[in-house]
Formats: sequence, C-alpha cells, structure tokens
Amino acid sequence: MTADHADSEADTRPSTRRSFLKTTGSATAAALSSKLGRPVFAAPRDAATCTLLKHGLIVDGTGKKAFLGDVLIKGAKIDAVSTTPIDAQCPTIDCTDKVIAPGFIDAHSHMDWVLALEGQPELKSPFLAQGCTTFIAGNCGYSAGGFRKDSPHKKRFNPGIFPDFDLAWNTMAEYFDHARKIGMTHNLVNMVGHGTARLSMRWDDPSPLSDAEMTELLMLLEQAMDQGAHGVSLGLQYTPGIFATSDELKRIAQLVAKKDRLLTVHARAYSALSPDYEVKSFGMPHNVLAIKEMIDLAKATGVRVQFSHLIFAGTLTHRSYAQALEMIDKARADGVDIVFDTYPYHCGNTGITVVLPKWFREGLPANYTNPTALKRLELELTSMTALLGFGYEDIQITYAGNPDLNQYNGMFLSEIAKQRNMRPFDVAIDFAQHAEARGAWVLLHKYSNMEIIDALMKHPAALFMTDAVPVKWLRNPAAYGSFPLFLQYARDRKLISLEEAVRKMTGATAERMRIKDRGFVRKGLAADLAVFDYKTIKDNTTLKDFDRPPTGIESVFLNGKQVVKSGKVNESIKAGLVIPA
Repeated sequence: MTADHADSEADTRPSTRRSFLKTTGSATAAALSSKLGRPVFAAPRDAATCTLLKHGLIVDGTGKKAFLGDVLIKGAKIDAVSTTPIDAQCPTIDCTDKVIAPGFIDAHSHMDWVLALEGQPELKSPFLAQGCTTFIAGNCGYSAGGFRKDSPHKKRFNPGIFPDFDLAWNTMAEYFDHARKIGMTHNLVNMVGHGTARLSMRWDDPSPLSDAEMTELLMLLEQAMDQGAHGVSLGLQYTPGIFATSDELKRIAQLVAKKDRLLTVHARAYSALSPDYEVKSFGMPHNVLAIKEMIDLAKATGVRVQFSHLIFAGTLTHRSYAQALEMIDKARADGVDIVFDTYPYHCGNTGITVVLPKWFREGLPANYTNPTALKRLELELTSMTALLGFGYEDIQITYAGNPDLNQYNGMFLSEIAKQRNMRPFDVAIDFAQHAEARGAWVLLHKYSNMEIIDALMKHPAALFMTDAVPVKWLRNPAAYGSFPLFLQYARDRKLISLEEAVRKMTGATAERMRIKDRGFVRKGLAADLAVFDYKTIKDNTTLKDFDRPPTGIESVFLNGKQVVKSGKVNESIKAGLVIPA
C-alpha cells in the first residue's frame, strides 16, 4: 500500500456515495411480494437452530444480477433463498439496504500455520471482521502438513513469528486432526507445499535430488493429496524451491495433473530483472519470462495452474503488466488452464531472504561472512535497485525475529541504517543472517500502482485474496481490509459490478478449487454468509495504521453460526471445518 491508497480515502466518505439501491428505492422483498400478490413462504419453525435474514439484496456469487429477498439458515445449511417473504419463528436480522453474499474465500493464504495455533484470536479475528470465512492455504511451497515422518529438520520449521510453535504432527491428515481438535475459526482448504516436503527430507541442500529422493518427494506429495490436500504449491523464489530443476518441476506437475488437482505457483521472478535469469539486452522481462515458464509447464503436462499473487515489483517493472496479461490471455485462448490471484494493495509480506539470489543462498550460511560473496551481492543489489526502481527504502521490517533487532519492527531498512549509522546493505544482511528461521519478515512496497490494480481486478482470470500472514507486531493491511477494499474500488472506481466483485471473492474461487458445498447463496449449501453495507464499506488501514478494522461488514455466518454481529467478532466460536479435496 502506498500513498495512492491513503490519498483515495478522501474520495470514499459515505456522504459522497450514491445508494446502490437507487433503482429500487426503499422497496423490500416483503413490499414487492405484497404488491405482486405472491404467497408467503412458510418455513420450518425451530428458533433453536435457524436464523432468518430478511429484505436483503442477495448477491449469490454467480455473477448474475442481484435480487431482493430473504435467506433462511437452518443448522449449518442454507435452508431457503426466496424472493417471496419467508415466515419463520426464529431470530431475524433486518438486511434492508444491505447485501447478503457468500462468505468471502481467500484465494491465496498462509493461514494454515496460524490455524494450527491454539488461542491467539487476535491473529485470526481480523479476517472474520472483513467477511472472510474460508482460507485456501499452504501456498508458496510451504504448508503446515506433509512432512517426512520423524524428520530431523522439523524443529527448524518454526516460522519465527510464533515463538511457541510446535509441530506435533507429520502428515496432512495428522495436521487436519490437530486443527479440528483445537477448534477452527475458519474453514480450511489446503495445498501441500513442495518446499515443506523437500525441506523435511534434506533441508536447504541445493544439489539436485537423487532418483530415490525424487521418488520419496513425489510419494510425500501424493500422500498429502490422498489425505485431502487440493494440490501442490511451489515457491520458486524461496529455499528450496529456488533449487528445483526443470525435471523436478515437470515430474511434480505430471503428478498433480494425474491426480486432477491444482498447482499453485510462486514464480521465480516478479520483477523485470532477476539475478536468477541471464541478462539479455532487449530480452523478455524476467517476471514475464517466469510466467512463460509456468505456461510452458502447463502445456507440457496438462496441469491446472494458479499463478500466485501477480505483482510487478519496482516502478520500472510496472510497465510490463500489459505484456504479462497478454501472455496469460494468449495461453488461455490456446487452452491452457491458468488463472491468477491478486490483492488491492501496493505492498505484500514475505521473508527478507527473497531479495537474495540463488547463487548466494546456495552458499549459506558461509556467504554471510564471505567478503568476496558479499561484495558481489552488494554490486548486484545496487545495480538492480537502479534498474528496477526498488530499493532499501521500500523494505519495511514487520518482524525481525531477534530480541536485539525487534526494536526496529515497523521501520524501513533505509531508516534503520541511519539510526544505526550503517550502510543499508549491511543492515539487510544483518537482518537476513540473525533472524530466527529463514530471515526477517518484511513488507515490500512498490508492488504495483492503481493502473495495475484496476487492470488486474477487471481481468477475467483474476481471483481475489489477501496473502496476509498476521504477526503480533506490524500487520499486513490485507489482513484487515483486503476484501472491503476490493468492494470499495469496485464501487468508487466503477471497475466492475458489485456482482462480479463478489463472484471473484466467492463463487469463482469455489469453482476453481472445486469446493462443492459453499461459495454461493443457494439452498442446501453451507451457511457461510456475509452481510455488508455496499454504500459504506471501506478499508480503514493507512500507511501508519495497518491494523484498523474495516467499515461496513455487519454480520458474518460460518457454517450457520453467527461469528460477527454488528461488526464485532465473537472470538469464542470455533465453527470452521477442514474441507478436503
């Protein structure tokens, strides 16, 4: 998020908005029913297990035109959806001038790690407060299940942001059992991480896998899918995904295609220039080349691909977005099954080591104190800063992961360098080397601009998500306002219709993940629902305050239980479910 987002707040005050019900005035479903002389729908009367949402504008997740009506929740299911008034003696919520939509599905999440933590509701409730009921988790190569049994490396998996984290399981099935046992605040759809399986086998060894290791890796991934994982995720910019050979990736894609599951991909590059590609004058931007690699993989194997968080890091990378979208459009026209997910901010969270090239990581930890390697690295990073329009002033520490460095949480590397009287490069290396686990957590800025966000939101292959890893210190704004901001931009910037915005955060994602029992407001499906005021919905985060709750989300139901009432989250309710493939 940059000043573009912060400045837009002045244009989104409620007083400047026209009602989305202008064409229907104050008419309600009851009034329309009476006018048309339709009979009243008689529903089962069981106040203990039902809730009635009346007079709402139902946006059902299909993208079809919204309609006025009532929705009856009975138990964990939607019992009725009707344009005729429903008569039921049970608690009733007046949704006049409000939207009734499916609960939002986060198309790209890492919340499987957070849902494994008992308690700590402050890390989970912000997602409910913005209407999110289901996570598609285990992305970017890292899932919270799918380890080699009795791996000697498991203790090294502590993500750093959770000091008391304990992995008391191995398989995906065991992880699911753990999550169910402690109680879940959200529904969970999980991928299995290629990186998780590979790290549990041989940690960060950069050498190619032996035949026996390749067989074991595929076995671990297949086992996880057989136990309910919806596919495999790759993190090709992270260790160990950055070390994966073309043959390794092809064999993984073939397995996923054989299982008829999904391959989600954090690509090798998201900037126009990457040290992991050969530099060629007038060549294809490296971020576009990374897209081409995944398209070629899909063509060769027939695997369904979800391209993770399509971003354009650095101001000089921004101009490549049209070329990237054209490549995706052509591939889709040629029959390649590829879509992408996106968020509405100009920043995103990751680990600081993502800026370190493959050759440097291959020599860790020795390279942290190797003068020759450090000199080469500094030269490369300095050159890339000039060529990309992205520098130390755009790297913000969210969690340093070290008692001596946590005082700098929330500061940019350039600010820290001045305060510590150090060069920014030396500060970056210090944070990368001395943080727990795999480096400090950061927010990287200049990922996009409003022109790019507009184009991605409107694109037919886009799904909406947060990609937010909540921590106890500086928060990613997407954990608080991603879905409200999508709706805010759809309304105020007139990018897409209300119906299409809701579809991209509900039904389209459910169909992509082949979730059969939710994602739509439809009789018989799970009662995951969000009630919001489209006239006032608003993301309230700013560049200085990343953890402000949104405006406009009034009620949220999760498997029939009301978890948000009048905008307040009931943190005691654990109504979430594992949704296996």
